[in-house]
Amino acid sequence: MSTASPSPGAHTPSEFKTGGTALFASFVGAACAVNGVPFYTHGVFVGPVSAEFGWGRGETQFAFSFVMLVATFTAPFIGGVIDRIGARAIAIPSVAAFALTFALLSLTGASILSYYALWLLMAVVGSGTIPVTWTRVVNGWFDKNRGLALGLTMAGTGVIGTFAPSVANALIADYGWRGAYVALGIAIAVVSLPILFLFFRDRPAPQAHEAQRSTQMVEGLTPREALRGYRFWVMGIAMFLICGGVAGLITNLVPLLTDKGMPRPEAAAFAGVIGLSVIAGRLVAGWLIDRFWGPGVAFVFLIAPAISCLVLAQAAIDPALLWIAVPLIGLAAGAELDMLAFFTAKYFGMKHYGALYGGQFGFFAISSGFAPALFGAVYDRVGNYEPILLIAAVCFVIGAALFLTLGRYPSFAGKVH
Repeated sequence: MSTASPSPGAHTPSEFKTGGTALFASFVGAACAVNGVPFYTHGVFVGPVSAEFGWGRGETQFAFSFVMLVATFTAPFIGGVIDRIGARAIAIPSVAAFALTFALLSLTGASILSYYALWLLMAVVGSGTIPVTWTRVVNGWFDKNRGLALGLTMAGTGVIGTFAPSVANALIADYGWRGAYVALGIAIAVVSLPILFLFFRDRPAPQAHEAQRSTQMVEGLTPREALRGYRFWVMGIAMFLICGGVAGLITNLVPLLTDKGMPRPEAAAFAGVIGLSVIAGRLVAGWLIDRFWGPGVAFVFLIAPAISCLVLAQAAIDPALLWIAVPLIGLAAGAELDMLAFFTAKYFGMKHYGALYGGQFGFFAISSGFAPALFGAVYDRVGNYEPILLIAAVCFVIGAALFLTLGRYPSFAGKVH
């Protein structure tokens, strides 16, 4: 009879069994976040809102910039708070406040300043719903399947991207853009808050048999050490170049396609194709980075939208090419934030994950905040999107290549602060 003791972890429940409900709640939270519904529906609202008040397309698109610009300043702070008190205490009240203020966009007056003020308010109160909240919890529950779990979490935004443009377009057709804002705000609250209240939990303090995992959760670089290294800045610059292109393409896709003669419902449906490919990008990229060198995977996913830019810059777009170009945008959008969360944990450790992810998110936020308005401003000036599409193509190539310089994943053994 063998007297060998069971291997470590032989009777340990799988990560998906122990962290499954928290993962599900994080998926819902990411879907109903300030960088989810507004991001994927803003392009649908731009036309009718601009038409009613006579605003330029760039002026109206700039409203979304407040979401990202506010996140630039709040993300490191929110991340640091979450590191200390946990994500649940931040997430639930912030989602509730975001839902309310999204509905309040229906009160926009004739002055564009009122529109900007409402977006600014929404950005501030919804700052606790940015990805650092959801990824911090998922990183706590998952290790071996971290990439896939992060992909599943952020696939929530892909679900929103799939259905929200068409839903928003239908609501605008039936109830006007004001009624559509109210309906979407109510839907965010009704869908997300009960699930978050019941299932969104930070991982509890580890038991004795989880000592190794406990050590992993307190290992890592301090913010000062990370800022002194090259990887923090390389990742940030790469995300800045790539995310600006992705944000500009997604938020301007509907008006870009309608300018080329496509009916608005069909253009909104193509925006939904992005959502489907976002889901695919999150899951496939997450699965791959658990098994292969992540920066290599990132290069493949994030250089692809350069092709999309070249296709969309054509005066007349071949429909067959459009079915290639649009999904490539979604695949990159699906991969970017998941990889940012994964690389932050891998290259900097988990001890100060919230603060460091928040700092990295700032690069994403600045770029994503300005890009929609920049795309719109170029259109207002020259009457088309071609110049900014060519610039974006170059940014995708450079940004993707930068990830190849990150090198091997470091070890943080003994780096406990």
